[in-house]
Amino acid sequence: MNKYLFVLIASCLFRTSMAQDFSHEYGNISKEELQLKRYEKDSTAEAVILYDMGKSYFTETSDGFDMTFERKTRIKILTKAGVDKAEILISYYKENENQEKILELKGNTYNLENGAVKITALNTDNKFNEKISEHWYNRKIAMPDVRIGSVIEFSYKILSPYIFNLRNWAFQHTIPVIYSEYTTSMVPFFDYVSNLQGAVKYDEFTNYSDKGLPHSAFGLEYHESIYTYVMKNLPAFKDESFITSPDDYMIKLKFQLATVRQSTGIAKQIMSTWPKLADEMLDEEKFGDYLKESKNKSNKIIESMNLNGLSKLQKATSIDQYVKTGFSWNEQNDKYTSSKLKDFLVKKTGNCADINLFLAGMLNAAGIEAYPVLLSTRNNGKVKTTYPFLYYFNYVIVYAKLDSTIVLLDATEPLCKFNEIPSRCLNDYGFIVQHKKEDEWVQFKSNYLSSIKREFELTPVPSEDSITANCKLITTGYEAVNYRKKFTTGYDKLRKKLLSENSESNDSIHSKNLKDIGNPFEMNYMNKIQLETIENKILITPFCNTVITENPLKMPVRNYPVDMIYKRGNMFQSVIDIPAGYKILSKPEDVNINNQIVKINYFTDMSNKNKLLVIGTYELKKDVYPVSEYGVLKDCFDKIVDKFNEKIVFVKE
Repeated sequence: MNKYLFVLIASCLFRTSMAQDFSHEYGNISKEELQLKRYEKDSTAEAVILYDMGKSYFTETSDGFDMTFERKTRIKILTKAGVDKAEILISYYKENENQEKILELKGNTYNLENGAVKITALNTDNKFNEKISEHWYNRKIAMPDVRIGSVIEFSYKILSPYIFNLRNWAFQHTIPVIYSEYTTSMVPFFDYVSNLQGAVKYDEFTNYSDKGLPHSAFGLEYHESIYTYVMKNLPAFKDESFITSPDDYMIKLKFQLATVRQSTGIAKQIMSTWPKLADEMLDEEKFGDYLKESKNKSNKIIESMNLNGLSKLQKATSIDQYVKTGFSWNEQNDKYTSSKLKDFLVKKTGNCADINLFLAGMLNAAGIEAYPVLLSTRNNGKVKTTYPFLYYFNYVIVYAKLDSTIVLLDATEPLCKFNEIPSRCLNDYGFIVQHKKEDEWVQFKSNYLSSIKREFELTPVPSEDSITANCKLITTGYEAVNYRKKFTTGYDKLRKKLLSENSESNDSIHSKNLKDIGNPFEMNYMNKIQLETIENKILITPFCNTVITENPLKMPVRNYPVDMIYKRGNMFQSVIDIPAGYKILSKPEDVNINNQIVKINYFTDMSNKNKLLVIGTYELKKDVYPVSEYGVLKDCFDKIVDKFNEKIVFVKE
């Protein structure tokens, strides 16, 4: 299902010599389920989905067909953390005045008290609607009286007038699933293309024609085709660091409307090819028409900018900056614009499509060949280029040709340099929307290193049990974007992170090149750190606890890539004043590792008898590491954690 639809769920299966199946009948709860303490197949499970069952079917209306989706789910809560799984998220679609309707919502929480089953019914009046995008909303409902040991159960229907929105089905979740079943009842008027992700086959699959009385619609009689998909005993999906979206790798079934058949027998192809999808988008009022109008409206703006005589690169740079500084992003992602162009030009704010289609129109008005690019942001999941599904996309940027140079532009992020799209967009491939016989794609790659350099000048003061630290942090690339954003929109949080509790209340962080985004962003600050002493020894962590202290890769094996988003470099340099009357007792050994995966260097220099120089660097050479390199990369992170956090020991002479 849509990833916002109900994040969770776990499974609990009690075994003696063989698995026992729990009832899938709503309300039929056994004491065995209530007494269950742990899920044998995963002792760490917070909760387990005992069953998750859905079905979709069509009902005839005066205008054609509506679609109904039903779901019922039962979950066992096993730990305190599992109580969070008691929040129900139901996604529904809304367009203009029409929307999908959530019907027959009900739920119970079951607890075992003094040997008797206590049932607490869900109060469906306690609900909250949250807007996710222009058309998608979540209804949030919290189950009552949930505690460790509870079993929760709920069911609902969604009545939809949108035939294109045949519900996808997630078999796997972030907690184990014992039994998952999805049934679709198809009518001969609509064909859907399905795609199973994350698995080769189902545990059970049946397909048959309904043998009951025939249905009748538009003067035609027909029998429904019933498809049932079942998967059992699915492990929890472990969401580890450096991943685009769990939705890219969880086991799920996806649908796309392909063909609509009329009663006359004429078939209309809804999904055919990428080039036809591009043509349809360019004919769309909230996409192609907006793009054309943007070009026409931009002619006068271009004239006022005095771009005559400039190269295409100079023109594009000026136009990109004009849109970035003159218009603001409302942080909404969408492939369609949210307002008329005339309203956007007045409000000067809009979603990514409003802003970047206008940017493309301005570039075209200036004689620069520019096209919109549809993409899916990282948290929205990857695009599968073999399936021309429009629902993959949720974002728009610009592809521009500057003579022999290609640039990618996104005016939603003023902190990004020219030809530097936000990191949220670095997600494999984007589809170039243009009238062309063949589809054309652009790959999003971070070709340069984004770095953080930390410099420390440390002066231990044994008499005060403290270290005075002069600190400098220099960032480039996407790291500079991140820290500029933290400095401008979250200064208090950044200050709390960088400065210790022992710092003076009036200590502050001083920045350099905050608005000059073409240069590295630098921050300088003073810090006072607690000095660690043992008897007559002083222990100093040379990089002031700014290095990762645990390996972000925790699983012994991983069956999906390690996606770093962009190539990363970290450098640490510390100059430590040796306190009077002390000498070095021990220091870390030097390290030099350089392979295709990482580069790690660590060394110390004692050429100055009064100071100790410590330098450590590590560079992650790839933006994405394949599964085959996971083990080596995990070992490298272990080395970084161990080596860069080693202490230097000084002892009294």
